[in-house]
Amino acid sequence: MDLVGFARDNGFEMRFIEYMDVGNANAWSLEKTVTKKEILEKVHARFPVREVGRAHGSAPAVDYEFLDGAGEIGIIGSVTEPFCSSCTRIRLTADGKLVTCLFAESGFDIKRLLRSAASDEELREQIGKIWVGRTDRYSDIRWQQVQAGGYQPRDHKKIEMITLGG
Repeated sequence: MDLVGFARDNGFEMRFIEYMDVGNANAWSLEKTVTKKEILEKVHARFPVREVGRAHGSAPAVDYEFLDGAGEIGIIGSVTEPFCSSCTRIRLTADGKLVTCLFAESGFDIKRLLRSAASDEELREQIGKIWVGRTDRYSDIRWQQVQAGGYQPRDHKKIEMITLGG
């Protein structure tokens, strides 16, 4: 809460993110996750807030403003409130892979297309096909499995976050 106070005093906006099971090396477990609900309760107890919502309806964070007008915070609840269905984010890795989800197992080789002198229209068409054909819904599926008691973190191999720049 001291950091929230510092951010308020200095005009910074804080972002909280639930501990996510990105990659395979971070030894994630649900027991280590501080949920969005817990974060919001702690902040609200000291600095009352009200929900503003998601920017453009698809941002990963839900924003909250302090009731006294001293700024905002955002909370990304990707574990307990997955938002796969409204996600509009895509990433391009340093090695030329187009990745449609932070939790993806692999990416699409777009570098080959770029180096083949493809036209802008060909690139746009291929990227559009990749996006429309995506089946990434890992956070939604993981949360359903957690609620049903059957989720195992190692069930799904993911690209390491350091590769994605997320």
